[in-house]
Amino acid sequence: MRVTSMMQNTQLLRNIGHNNTNILNWQNKLSTGQKISKPSDDPVGIGYQMRYTTELSRNEQYLANANTGYGWLSQTDSVLQQANDVLQRLNTLVNQAATGTVDEEIRKQISLEVKQLREQMVTIGNSTYDGRYLFNGQKTDQAPYSSDTAAADTTDEGIYYLNVSSSVSVEVSIPGETVFGKAGGDASENIFQMFDDIIGFLDDNKQTELSGSLSNISGAIDRISLNLAEVGARTNRFELIQSRIGDEKVSLTTLRSGVADVDMADAIIQLQLQQNVLQASLSVGAKVMQMSLLDYIR
Repeated sequence: MRVTSMMQNTQLLRNIGHNNTNILNWQNKLSTGQKISKPSDDPVGIGYQMRYTTELSRNEQYLANANTGYGWLSQTDSVLQQANDVLQRLNTLVNQAATGTVDEEIRKQISLEVKQLREQMVTIGNSTYDGRYLFNGQKTDQAPYSSDTAAADTTDEGIYYLNVSSSVSVEVSIPGETVFGKAGGDASENIFQMFDDIIGFLDDNKQTELSGSLSNISGAIDRISLNLAEVGARTNRFELIQSRIGDEKVSLTTLRSGVADVDMADAIIQLQLQQNVLQASLSVGAKVMQMSLLDYIR
């Protein structure tokens, strides 16, 4: 086949254009850090990349839910500890007031502190986390207790759940009546009714009834302790869930990186190689294009 100067020049320009394209591709990879800038770069790889990206996004949402659940339960644990402290102080005061050596005036003074303890218990019942009430089931936007009618207030029995995987939802909330007692119940069943009765006994100087209230206080402390144990068990579970989701995130990130991320050291080497090839092409082309008809006549 006869090779003409036009053919040589055309092929040379085509090759130089190809070299420039390769250099541009490697420059793009280095500047973006991504192997794939469009689907045609790697039709199979783009499918894996999209799947891993979707799974990572879902994983991050599950991790956020797990963190929320852990924070919710940590706050619940804290306020239940406060409730236990209030009941312990109430137990001390009632023991003091139930003795025969305390007169009516002292009992009225004790009543003042017990009233403050009751208000603190109502505040604990209305505790929130991230703007949501802890003890009103799924009605997290409504306060479960009012100061005047706390003993009769009914809380929502629904459970607030958080999704921590595509198939697992973990319960987070504890209904208020499970912690503070059945709405409308007597002093043995309802903490707020117990406070109301004790305040009445103190104001009316009823020593015998005060002594009988000690068993109710003990039962309330036991109920709080039982709920603390439940919260502790759930908190431990959320810690395990956080660890598992964190491990999955690392694994998914590694898999996605293997498909989508550029090996910087290799990319720099490839870019330098393409630049060397371009320089060689330009050098050869300069010599080829210098030749004319006069060169052949010589």
